[in-house]
Amino acid sequence: MKTLHHLRNRLMLPGLILALTATACSELLPTPDVSGEDCNNVCTAYTMVIGCDNRAEKPESVDAATTEPWSFTGQFYKKSPEGNPVPHCTGVLIADRYILTAAHCLYNQGNNQLGFALAQEYESLRPYGTHGVRRVFVPKKFKISDSESFRAYDYGIAELWEPIQGATPAHWGYVDWDILKFKFASTAGYPGTIPGGGKNLLNTPWITNGDYYNQQPFGLIDNNQAGLLYTDLDGSGGQSGSAVYSFLFPAEHSGNGVIRKVTGILIGSPVSACENDQNWVSRLTPETVERIENAMTYGTGPIDLSWEVIDIPFSPTSGPGKAWP
Repeated sequence: MKTLHHLRNRLMLPGLILALTATACSELLPTPDVSGEDCNNVCTAYTMVIGCDNRAEKPESVDAATTEPWSFTGQFYKKSPEGNPVPHCTGVLIADRYILTAAHCLYNQGNNQLGFALAQEYESLRPYGTHGVRRVFVPKKFKISDSESFRAYDYGIAELWEPIQGATPAHWGYVDWDILKFKFASTAGYPGTIPGGGKNLLNTPWITNGDYYNQQPFGLIDNNQAGLLYTDLDGSGGQSGSAVYSFLFPAEHSGNGVIRKVTGILIGSPVSACENDQNWVSRLTPETVERIENAMTYGTGPIDLSWEVIDIPFSPTSGPGKAWP
């Protein structure tokens, strides 16, 4: 967890503390011992750590292919100019062949082959293999910019050539702020650098817990078409596109049991915002959800003109235990 200097600015009245603790829920993973420390933020174009770095590696005893959030999290690969696979961003499986990620991970990929390895553990262990991407969808309103109005559209969809057989997609969608403001935020992904205290190699999955800040001044824009969430989550490089999720109880969603509900995508923020304790999340708004659902009917349903649709050069699929060609 963060030090007291970096904890969320929640309105926690004494009578509500017990109730909020009971409804918040966060991932219980071993984290670096930062008790008593007051860490400075690390804010660069590549790494954003708010306070002490509390990212933790997936325990070796956990099977990524069958255990959330690892089971719906994967890593993209693109081809270098020499034709070699290069680790790219993180993505989250939201349907059998559709991956939700950040728009800035997809917008310039039209000339590159692209693959996606679900539930990858280390470079060589890919239980579902690496699936080739057929096309990507990027909002036309997205631009590379420090402007919140453009970054709110920093989400995109990758459509695979083939479904990922046997995988279970994440729960995802819009969650009202009246529910979300009392929750912890969590994210799982593949950082481009080994977080502090890490003992293993790159291309391994890590997780971090944090908070949604009580004050969310940006809000929803363009008739609920886009929005941002301010968090103190830590991230670097390849974690762009990671699912940001919270635990919801049965009364808070239309199903049974406690679920992890993906509420947005980790996109990073301008350095100045990081220095102000903010790491941004592109929020899944009601209109965003509808737009994503339209993308998943491309070619068979109504045409959604809000997307730029980019066909990818044929990207092959390799099986479990095999290198991506």
